[in-house]
Amino acid sequence: MPNAPFYLDSQLAYFGGFKREYADAEFALFGVPFDCTSSYRPGSRFGPNAIREASSNIETWSWRTGIDFEDVKVHDLGNLAVVYGDAAETIRRVADTVEDINSTRKVPVMMGGEHLVTLGSAKALKDCTFISFDAHFDLRDEYLSNKLSHACVMKRIIEEGGKDRVIPCGVRATFGEEVKWVKENGIRYLTSRDLLREGVNSSSLWLKEQIKDAGKIYISIDMDVIDPAYASGVGNPEPEGITPSLLLDILADLIDDRVVGFDLVEVAPPYDNGNTAILAAKMISEVCMMIKQAWR
Repeated sequence: MPNAPFYLDSQLAYFGGFKREYADAEFALFGVPFDCTSSYRPGSRFGPNAIREASSNIETWSWRTGIDFEDVKVHDLGNLAVVYGDAAETIRRVADTVEDINSTRKVPVMMGGEHLVTLGSAKALKDCTFISFDAHFDLRDEYLSNKLSHACVMKRIIEEGGKDRVIPCGVRATFGEEVKWVKENGIRYLTSRDLLREGVNSSSLWLKEQIKDAGKIYISIDMDVIDPAYASGVGNPEPEGITPSLLLDILADLIDDRVVGFDLVEVAPPYDNGNTAILAAKMISEVCMMIKQAWR
């Protein structure tokens, strides 16, 4: 089991409403209540507990996989004991936790918090391709003179393992200098317009081609990839996003037994009536079931 001092095990709810023993678990889930570099609307630090509360009140059957979530063995570790204002230390703790989970042959499932926390997973999981579903590239070199910002997380991950390590999907919010860098460096990506126009089959085929030689895959879902009509409770909402069904259908086609972890980040509960947290809980449970199905 991962190092206990990193966790606050006093949460009022467990994901799904129940807690498996760690030794028996297939997935180890934990929250990272950190949002100190938020560039617009802070509040994603409240995401993990809001998602847990929602998860206890939604039904468990998946029509995509034919699996009941009650049959998925998830151990909820609680929330990481973050150091408020210290991004580097928080990332280090995430990395240590993911490394520990991986060493026990379980799939890490991380709930943000802001997107910067994904850098911790990248530091722990080497030789892994990161598919980032996000309205933003997050490829700035720095934001407000800060290199450890959620606006820079994919740039830092590329620095960890090369430009082919990251595939952004659902992008629609950027600026000229970032677009220029993306094109000059041959970054593979899909915009939200690409996903909406091409649909599930073509988008999935393109993604499968990009990852055909990948040994390991990690999926990162920033909830602002979803149109704010469905998910308004995020830090940086952007119009013209994709639908939840489109994302889940693409993931159902994409996920195979190479997926070694995933996260869902940027749920900011103060800005809606709980719908985004409910959707996030549904997505986490569905992705767990998709991974379990891929093992069969």
